Amino acid sequence: MVKKKKLVVEPFDDIKIIGICTHLADYKLAWHINKLLNINLIKYDDIINEEEMAFSYYLYDGGENCNTYNLVEIANAEGRWVNFFPPTDYLFIIRNFINDEGLDSLVTKLKSIEGVAHAYLVDLDMNTKIDALLEDIEMHEIDIINSH
Repeated sequence: MVKKKKLVVEPFDDIKIIGICTHLADYKLAWHINKLLNINLIKYDDIINEEEMAFSYYLYDGGENCNTYNLVEIANAEGRWVNFFPPTDYLFIIRNFINDEGLDSLVTKLKSIEGVAHAYLVDLDMNTKIDALLEDIEMHEIDIINSH
């Protein structure tokens, strides 16, 4: 009898996620975000999910004690990686502490981008698929860091 390994996912602390609904291409959305937030999201290799679909991945690391941002595509012409309600095309992931006022301001700024239909704070407690998705994203980032 083969023993099954159970994957135990630790909760992700100090992470906030903004869902973005838009028709914009990934590079255009990243350009707008870079301009609005005065950061430099950089495109890295796509994340390949379990179904062998490729999704765009961007990273900005502000350094120690600063925020790290990911822009991750979760829907494209190939299909959807994860279904969210409302239908969501990208996740903008903020790691490290951000106060509520800063987070609200960030959501408002993202909503102001021409071509963004909606931006909203993802409820991490209500979305059961988010931990596995965050683990895939974190593993992808570790692979990128180790290869550079």
